Amino acid sequence: MSNDKVSVVVASGRNGGRTMLVAKIGRIDAESVQNTIGGLIAPGNVLCSDSHPSIIKWARDNELEHHTFVASRQHVKDRCYHVQHVNSRDNRYERWVKKFYGVSTKYLRGYLNWFVFLEKIKKSALQGLELARCVAKNIGAIKIYSSIERKYEKLIVPQLSKR
Repeated sequence: MSNDKVSVVVASGRNGGRTMLVAKIGRIDAESVQNTIGGLIAPGNVLCSDSHPSIIKWARDNELEHHTFVASRQHVKDRCYHVQHVNSRDNRYERWVKKFYGVSTKYLRGYLNWFVFLEKIKKSALQGLELARCVAKNIGAIKIYSSIERKYEKLIVPQLSKR
């Protein structure tokens, strides 16, 4: 991945939890893996991922059971470990975001959150009620929205200082 692209970490748990988080500009490293999903994975959890060296290093450093996959060669290990849900979600996101003809890096987190929300409620018969519940639970949304500028600067400044 080149330094002009944004890395996004896509994660999904067997309990139905899902997240898509902006990691950094350029290739991910063990630190960006820690910053995105480090707080979501507890000791004793099993991590399944592609065979990216930074994820392998992070899993080893955190002493996690880790199963890696190369999509072109293997899809399932031991009949239960796979990354198909994550790959499928990533594919659906790419198709969904295309209709916007590009997304500003500054607002990428919002688009990711919007997509995760749509994925969460798409099977609900009470989508309006789900939306109301989500809005009521997230009274910090204005604070999150107002922090976009600060988070964008934190993401972009390291990239600009390299030039």
